[in-house]
Amino acid sequence: MTHHPFLSFFRHAAPYIHSHRNKTFVIAFDGDIHHPHLKKLLHDSALLHNLNINLVLVHGARQQIDAHLARANIDSQIIDDKRITTKAMIPEILDAVGGLRLRIEAALSMGMVNSPMQDAQVRIVSGNFITAKPVGVIDGHDFAFAGEIRRIDEAGIRRHLELGDVVLISPLGYSPTGEVYNLNSEEVAASVAQALRADKLIFVSDGVVPYIDEGRSRQLTPEQARAYDGEGQWLRQRLKAAAIACESGIRRVHLVERDNEDALLLELFTRDGNGVMVTGDHYDNLRQATIDDIGGLLNLIRPLEQQGVLVKRSREHLEIEIEHFYVLERDHSIIGCAALYPYPQESAAELACVVVHPDYRQNQRADKLLDALEAQAREAGISKLFILTTQTAQWFEERGFAAIGIDDLPIAKRQAYNYQRNSRPYLKYL
Repeated sequence: MTHHPFLSFFRHAAPYIHSHRNKTFVIAFDGDIHHPHLKKLLHDSALLHNLNINLVLVHGARQQIDAHLARANIDSQIIDDKRITTKAMIPEILDAVGGLRLRIEAALSMGMVNSPMQDAQVRIVSGNFITAKPVGVIDGHDFAFAGEIRRIDEAGIRRHLELGDVVLISPLGYSPTGEVYNLNSEEVAASVAQALRADKLIFVSDGVVPYIDEGRSRQLTPEQARAYDGEGQWLRQRLKAAAIACESGIRRVHLVERDNEDALLLELFTRDGNGVMVTGDHYDNLRQATIDDIGGLLNLIRPLEQQGVLVKRSREHLEIEIEHFYVLERDHSIIGCAALYPYPQESAAELACVVVHPDYRQNQRADKLLDALEAQAREAGISKLFILTTQTAQWFEERGFAAIGIDDLPIAKRQAYNYQRNSRPYLKYL
């Protein structure tokens, strides 16, 4: 029996296609129309739209503005990621942004036969969705017509999304008195995502691959994103914007590599993705357990031990195995835990004692705990994860674990298997 690679990918992507349906994504990207992958990004965005994803595109225009100002012999200064924007610059900026917006709309309107856009029928809407005000004078610098966001027309954007339109937003804002202000596109994307309570904010950025190649974590808290001090001005700027968005209520912000033409779809439709994620669940801190956590762990797991869901563990047993435990902490209280026992010879690990306090089982905390332990296992070179369960098999099956036989367990685990408890083994490949 043969398995075509496309069919395998399609089957693995199906759960993501289902979960993304009717969700709202804000995608921010550089508006460099000459970049070889920009057209592919726009075509992939149209594909997302045709999968019933509500799509808001926010484009930058810094390169185009630089080119227009240079041709007009107008000097420009950027301070703290904001351009000091004089009145003389405004016509050039309007020309640069307007021309770029039209070219993006044209790329999204393609419907050529045998192209990715064939029969796409994407309707693009743009307009005065952003009310802005001047930045003013900061540290003695008058930013003139550089602006900051005052209000997002959330209702107007939503109406267009409900009609099936793709909303395209440029880095310009308008005042009630008719002025036009030059805005930072990262701030625009974060503010729009916040106003819409978007399900995802995605930055298509330089520097993501070098960041990952340095061996840095691909899942960050807002605090970690803000603290990034590595190479890449644009990556630092977008990680900061991602942190702000998360702190404003966006659950997940993704950064994908601009120079990888497949990055967007790989991030959204594969289990491991290929980018960096900043998660907004920053009130919960996941960390490795210490001896000082024993009391909190006992309080958490005792009720489930009494119900027969978990194997009983004494205080002494926990002290011996504490290095294998991870705890989910909120306001200095342990609200969740899980253990990871490696079997390096088989490139396997056992996931055990996955618990979330009953008061905190909303917001998919157990899923986040599982995701974090899977990531930890992958970083340790583990390729498969197994569990033994008596009462929670269905929950694990829904998350990719499949039933196996006792003989499929690592040798050491088979030898220690408790036949009286009769736990059922399940396996997931990472």
